[in-house]
Amino acid sequence: MGGGPRGLSILERICGIPQISWESLSIHLIDPNQPGSGTHYPSQANHLLMNTVAGQVTVFRTGDSNASGQPASGPSLAEWAGVPGNTYLPRSVLGRYLAHCYRLLRRQAPDTIRVHEHRATAHTLRALRDRSWVLNLSDGAIVAADFVFLTTGHGTNHPTTDDQAIQQFVADHRRANPRLRYVRNCYPLQKLDAIEPGARVAVRGMGLSAIDAVASLTVGRGGRFVTGADGEPVYRPSGDEPRIHVYSRSGRVFSPRAVNQKTPADTHRPSVLTQEELTRLRLTHGQLDFESQVLPLLRAELRTAAQAAGGAAGGAADLPDVASLLRRPAPGPLRALDEHQAELVDFLATDERRAAEGNLMNPVKAAADALRDLRDGLRLAVEHRGLTPASHQQFCQVYAPMLNAVAAGPPASRSREWRALFAAGTLHLGAGPGATARPDPEGAGFVLDGARQSSPPTRFDVLVGASIDPFLPEHDASPLTRSLLSAGHARPFANGWFRPGGFDVDTAGRLIDADGSVVPNLCALGHLTEGAHYFTNMLPAPGVDSRITADAASAVQAMVDHLRAPQRSPQQA
Repeated sequence: MGGGPRGLSILERICGIPQISWESLSIHLIDPNQPGSGTHYPSQANHLLMNTVAGQVTVFRTGDSNASGQPASGPSLAEWAGVPGNTYLPRSVLGRYLAHCYRLLRRQAPDTIRVHEHRATAHTLRALRDRSWVLNLSDGAIVAADFVFLTTGHGTNHPTTDDQAIQQFVADHRRANPRLRYVRNCYPLQKLDAIEPGARVAVRGMGLSAIDAVASLTVGRGGRFVTGADGEPVYRPSGDEPRIHVYSRSGRVFSPRAVNQKTPADTHRPSVLTQEELTRLRLTHGQLDFESQVLPLLRAELRTAAQAAGGAAGGAADLPDVASLLRRPAPGPLRALDEHQAELVDFLATDERRAAEGNLMNPVKAAADALRDLRDGLRLAVEHRGLTPASHQQFCQVYAPMLNAVAAGPPASRSREWRALFAAGTLHLGAGPGATARPDPEGAGFVLDGARQSSPPTRFDVLVGASIDPFLPEHDASPLTRSLLSAGHARPFANGWFRPGGFDVDTAGRLIDADGSVVPNLCALGHLTEGAHYFTNMLPAPGVDSRITADAASAVQAMVDHLRAPQRSPQQA
């Protein structure tokens, strides 16, 4: 269920496993969208860019040692698109590539494998006495299955009590302010089309989703960037834009990715945050405290990567800033909002200079890039209750967002565009650090204030949430999730008293049911397992081991073991 990148990884592994003695294998691929693409819609606007260079993306396992069997062969994204490896492509191109890979996998599949497509969603999953499944689909179809993979990706949560209160406020005050709106989640971005030109909009968040929202409200409204006399971009508005204010509680803005100077095989090899050391810590202490036991090792690794790059021209001056990458900013003095905005714009300019020096030459960017390679060590420390409940909560609320902001930035062109938008007066900082937005009944709108600013609050008409919903099973709007929980086939992951989200799964991805038993023929992968797992949102890179491939290999092996079990014959399978 789910035909995006995770579903592709399962299909690739099934097609690559050694020949098995069954006469035939039927695969039912259930997804309302084009198979392969998932939510990377080929029809989306070209101003929505990937944040990974094309040469670091593939569906195929070339050089990957995570799984046995013959890997399917095919091009990387850069090879397929015919572009240099360091190109940032539109996400629509990625969607077309993934659809191509799906068709290629189907052509390469053994004759004994048949693939059936269902352009629908699964509403219920019912277990039969022989431990097989019956799926009821949204189009009325019924599918029988011996094994099920859940690869549905990102979902949508029901509105919280706070969301409902804001929605009710909007409904009560729309007559007084026809521009008043609350967009809880900016995806799909077409929802932003309803925002009127000239409306005062506050975008909650200054990360990757905020970049999408701002692009949709500017270039997506007919605005354009031109090159100024100094070579810098200048924004020419169309007149259809709203007045955009961005803010975040932390006050932290995205950090652009550096010019890539590496091949996919050029990874940071840890000397301190090693698998051996983390295994020893977990065996010695059981559950760990991230801040006191893991974070010092991670910081040491970042210093090592930065020092290796410190000899670059001008790079040595950035070495002291490496230490601040994983520190919570200290509260600063009260300042006017325009001072906070000037500081943010200065940061973007400084970080662009660092990005231009490259991920091997600039210390800060070398450390940030190494962080991407150190995620496997972090997973070993965090996953499957590796941290104490209190430390796990702190990791999810404080450090995981910080790590993502440092390591998962957009291309530097986005930073230049935001500076141009600030200069044009189209984009504004809505509030300083500690920002909070609240309804204003007297003004029939919202007000936005920052804990560290001396300026009056900002008033606005539209509040847009620029983030992706975490997968919280109890709050997920999908009827399939409700079906799994109500029938007891799944349970939310819990680390003691802390529930970070996601389904509870074993190390092969098999779901844990309400009684604590492993469900032998039901696996979940990717975003559905964020909680038991850490940072599952990525695509494989050519020539290197990949978490997505390893997860798929484990899950498909669980399928093989189940179908080979004595309770069923090969003909029944």
